[in-house]
Amino acid sequence: MKGFKRNIAIVLLIAMSLMSFIGCSQQATTQGQFIAGTYEASARGMIGDIKIAVTFTEDRIEKIEILEHQETEGIADPALERIPQSIVANQSLGVDSITGATITSLAILNAVEDAATQAGADIEILKNKAVASTKGEKIEKTTDVIVIGGGGAGIAAAASSVENGAEVILIEKAAALGGNTLASGFAWNATNPEIQGKIGTMPGQIEMLKGVLELDEEGFGEFTDILKTLKEQITTYLDGDASTVFDSVEFHIIQAYQGGRRQDRDGNWIENDYDLLTTFAENSLPTLNWVQSLGGAFSEELTSPVGAMWLRGHNPVGKKQIFDALADYIVENGSEIMLETKADELIVKDGRIVGIKGTKADGTEVELYANKGVIMATGGYGANPSLAAEYNNYWPSIPEDMKTTNVSTVTGDGIIMGREIDANLVGMEFIQLMPTANEKSGSLTDGLLVAPQNYVFVNKEGKRFINEYAARDELAFAALEQTDEMFYTIADQPMALSAQNRPTQEMIDKMVEDGLIYRADTLEKLAEIIGCDPQTFVDEIEKYNSYVEAGKDPEYGKAVFEMQVKEGPFYACPAKPAIHHTMGGLEINVRGEVLDTASNVIPGFYAAGEVTGGIHGGNRLGGNAIADVFVFGRIAGENAATNK
Repeated sequence: MKGFKRNIAIVLLIAMSLMSFIGCSQQATTQGQFIAGTYEASARGMIGDIKIAVTFTEDRIEKIEILEHQETEGIADPALERIPQSIVANQSLGVDSITGATITSLAILNAVEDAATQAGADIEILKNKAVASTKGEKIEKTTDVIVIGGGGAGIAAAASSVENGAEVILIEKAAALGGNTLASGFAWNATNPEIQGKIGTMPGQIEMLKGVLELDEEGFGEFTDILKTLKEQITTYLDGDASTVFDSVEFHIIQAYQGGRRQDRDGNWIENDYDLLTTFAENSLPTLNWVQSLGGAFSEELTSPVGAMWLRGHNPVGKKQIFDALADYIVENGSEIMLETKADELIVKDGRIVGIKGTKADGTEVELYANKGVIMATGGYGANPSLAAEYNNYWPSIPEDMKTTNVSTVTGDGIIMGREIDANLVGMEFIQLMPTANEKSGSLTDGLLVAPQNYVFVNKEGKRFINEYAARDELAFAALEQTDEMFYTIADQPMALSAQNRPTQEMIDKMVEDGLIYRADTLEKLAEIIGCDPQTFVDEIEKYNSYVEAGKDPEYGKAVFEMQVKEGPFYACPAKPAIHHTMGGLEINVRGEVLDTASNVIPGFYAAGEVTGGIHGGNRLGGNAIADVFVFGRIAGENAATNK
């Protein structure tokens, strides 16, 4: 009996030892914080998954490597570089996210947490370990021109001021330049006969031009003479060789006016400001050429973003390259760029704007003074849902949880600062929704940005419901009336590879893998995936293809066509309207000077870009924003530098 008990004791001892050994494989030993090794993990970033590898010794996080990511070049770079460094340096998951790249920062932190969990770490200890942040001494400087904001308008304004002999300090609250401009599709609308004259006329464009000839001139107010000139141009074009694409500055102006004349929910009409719109259209191509003269590189392939209404979108060879070229020009000519610096307040002296008070990300106070002028270029308020909801008087509602295509820093800072010094605001009740934003993420790039002439929209029932070549607000209103306020954009394989966000097949495969878009070898199988009746869907696509062939859409009046949906595999991209562009902002004149509520110029105060209002009326054409921010950035920069 004693031997039997002794054997049981031995067995229990062995079992306890095995359990202890197994436990050590699941959590760190008492001697070390981690189970040494390299662990891989991933987490969802702004655009796709960020995959990392984390190497642990028994007592520290040794190394963090970013293995794969699809984040926006430029905007995400500081987070991809500095968050891993900060985690390793502080041995903590309690590090601060990077301003302007919050989602990317959190994705890296979440992935490292996953890896640390695999390594048996106590996550709460890692999260709660304090990370020291040292506030620096107050920064005080004086310069000629201060530019607030480092997006397209800000970088153009700074470069223009430098070109005109001024010393400049550009401040940007994010950790990188670019803002919404860098996150956008970056299509720059400009009339360019040299390039457009090499492109063949697409089916439906001639009919669209003939429609312009039928417009009643009495309904165009200040723009009547421009319409008359346009009709003469179109008549001459149609009487001659109409085999290549027509365009003119006058056509661009009239289309922008038609797209911008809107009525709010109280019956009040808004129209594009005549002087601002004509200045914008006339200076678009010269400004693009100016950016090229400073080192910016553009492709000669034109595109047409959703809601653009015509083929005149110029695209950079690389979006970040434009900012790099202009930033180099600014710094090499003796001016300064201060990142992670937020403007909090305008300094007013004797009625003139003479500087700003701000704060750096570490809490350091900043006080800057300008001898010549301050240029506001902080963007709109598309990432500030409460401000959007406060002013909205165009849409039935803008819920505070509505997704946005905007970067996180676009919160209306410049509008709020301007409002505090009695600057006049115009068009604030009009907010543009992007109809084709991804249903799940709200992002522009999570999907296939097919050209409008190729877009096919179907609802959950598998039916078309709108002219896909219409203005953005018309598309968004129609989308919001569909089941669950969403729809699908349909594409075949050639369409997918020709999409304007330039996806590779590898990128498309990844979007399918992540569940952002759907793919099937046949239309019938795609219908099953999106949950509609296969025969209804197939009939709808075949009917659409017949319209492409005929160059006419008798159902919804789509005017311009190019490709049919014919060659598998086929794709469906779930889409739902998201906040995209805020139409209103600070009122400016054609010199970029800000006006007060009595319509007087506020001395020393200039503005450019989405922080302003009046140029686009109540709805902006796709591709007009990039042109706007650079055109008026350049104008404001020149006038601030020369005190014109």
